[in-house]
Amino acid sequence: MTLPIEMLLTRIGITVPYSLWIAKDELQQVYPLVNRNGMVPPKTKKVFGKPIQVIQEEGRSVIQFTYSQEYRVILLLEGAAVLEGPELELLFDLLYKGYSEYADETGRAKLARIVDSIHYTTASLDLEDVFSNILTHTLDVITNADYGTLWLFDEARGKIICKASEGYRFEEIQQMEFDLGEGPVGHAFAVGDPVLITDPKDIEQDKVKRISEENKQRWGRRVEDITNVRSVIAYPIGVDGRIECVMYLGQMNSEQVLTERDLWLLQIFTAQVGIAIRNAKQFTYIRDLNDKLMQRDAIHATLTELSVRNMGTEKMIEELSRMAGQPLMFADLLMNEMIPASASLPSRVTFNNLLEKIQLEGQAKSMELSPADDVILYPIRSGSVVLGCLIAHSSQKLERLSELVIEQGSVLLALERVQKQNVLAFYYKNQRELFEELIHANDPSILHEKVEALGIRNVGGFAVAMLQVTGCPDPQELEAHIFRVIAALRSSAAGLIQTVFGWQNKVIVVAGVKGPWELTLFERKLEELLIHRSDFKMAYRLHGGIGSLVHETSQIEQTYREAEIALTNPLAGQRNRPLVRYTDIGISRLFTSRNTEEVDKFLTDIFDPLREADRSDGTLEQTLLAYFASNRSTGEAANKLHIHINTLYQRLKKIEETLGLSLKNTDDALQLQLACYLRQRT
Repeated sequence: MTLPIEMLLTRIGITVPYSLWIAKDELQQVYPLVNRNGMVPPKTKKVFGKPIQVIQEEGRSVIQFTYSQEYRVILLLEGAAVLEGPELELLFDLLYKGYSEYADETGRAKLARIVDSIHYTTASLDLEDVFSNILTHTLDVITNADYGTLWLFDEARGKIICKASEGYRFEEIQQMEFDLGEGPVGHAFAVGDPVLITDPKDIEQDKVKRISEENKQRWGRRVEDITNVRSVIAYPIGVDGRIECVMYLGQMNSEQVLTERDLWLLQIFTAQVGIAIRNAKQFTYIRDLNDKLMQRDAIHATLTELSVRNMGTEKMIEELSRMAGQPLMFADLLMNEMIPASASLPSRVTFNNLLEKIQLEGQAKSMELSPADDVILYPIRSGSVVLGCLIAHSSQKLERLSELVIEQGSVLLALERVQKQNVLAFYYKNQRELFEELIHANDPSILHEKVEALGIRNVGGFAVAMLQVTGCPDPQELEAHIFRVIAALRSSAAGLIQTVFGWQNKVIVVAGVKGPWELTLFERKLEELLIHRSDFKMAYRLHGGIGSLVHETSQIEQTYREAEIALTNPLAGQRNRPLVRYTDIGISRLFTSRNTEEVDKFLTDIFDPLREADRSDGTLEQTLLAYFASNRSTGEAANKLHIHINTLYQRLKKIEETLGLSLKNTDDALQLQLACYLRQRT
């Protein structure tokens, strides 16, 4: 190439000493192309804007031909320049061949570097390594960039966060969080198009929301904004049609600004980067899933060993606490007890509060006790039955491993509690059989044996109470209700209970009392329990009956039968009578649920003829009820009915004629009075 240039320079009239120099690559150091006269290299710096520039330099003329940011050719002449426009353009075109060779050579080198970078970037399946490799090799490809950062969108926080940094202090950048649309990074994420900023004052970049003051403060004193950098690229990287991350490149110190050509190089490079991220994410997901499965197996093996060795609930809770990394307690909502025994319920909370909270939340796996507390509940269920709950005092979200511990532990804990429930049901069955043998015992020695077996001791007197649950068709739920009633009884009247057991839908309690005053106390506690359980928002109802006070163990059968009669009396189950006392039911003790059909027929025989005779509004029935409610006082009855006394006599006569009875006959009057008594109570 030297000979044609020298011939051309001679032909266009160059007679003064001259030399040709080339400046290329990022460093822009000059190298001689033609320098037969041993001239000193030019001192000029690159000046952009015009492809051909003529500059005077210390008695010499410097003619600069600029082909790109990386390639210039300089013609150095002694004295003033003698070349005109056509000659300069001719030289520019002739020297272009050298630039073409350079561009071709550097292009191949760039592509080789991209291929190598892609190879190294995709070589790892570790997501964190991939992020680091992306930046390292991006800066190898985009040599004009001083530093790079990689940003991902955190869906849980709704913020764009930094995952990797190269060439800048990562610990400071980690503190930053961008909103969608904020800064070049947020804009690239929101729009999905790359952002190239070469002039921070470019008015068209107003569409890029400026970085917030909070982020500037987090970034530190060396924070760069688009107002104090020379050029910026924010390039979105997509995976399967979705923007996965944004690469942010900045140029502050290097000479060459970032260009459209860099965007083109990134387009080639990031297409493979997206594949690397997808592969690494899939590998990370599979690896994490495998780790979780291994952790789950290890947790299951540990807890299963405890269960198989029958170490008990307290040991299981201790092991769960150790594996979860924080103290756990268990509230048994069938027995109303805490495990470990040293644990206590949260402040101002009862077992019923916990049960109601869990049942209102449905099948939720965890729940806050209340917004004001840092207490988390983890229900333990067997089907639809709430057995209890684990309680954690923590305001922080559990780690995934701790969640696995509680998830696995809950299953085995439910199994362990169901086993205990079955043992308890078997114990109550034995208690019931012993009690049946006691009330049927005729031999004093057998009676004494059964009393001893049931733990009954004579403290002065006995009274048996019988409670009944209605409105609960599910056998498992019914059994759970029975257990909870017994637990509540043991808690409220522990010192008075001699023995208690559940059978089917009933709870039988033998109370030991020192006298009438202590029996009254026991009855009050029963009433409080029945009222409370009725107020408690459940589908079932609970009512009870209690026998009279007896003083000998041989009389326990008597008070038991009385409790049974009180429970089956028509008064039982009424809202204002949750507990019916045998001593209060008087003559109606003769009319229990065992002969309800006879009672109904008796009332029909009396009142249906009266209704038929009235054929209106039941005047005769009302008159008969008022007459006996006034203790057969005609004057008082007439006043209650707001009628004249003669009218009352006429109605009474019609009642006698209709029923074929006489109020003057003692048997007939007693029959009518009893009918009115039963009518008012049914």
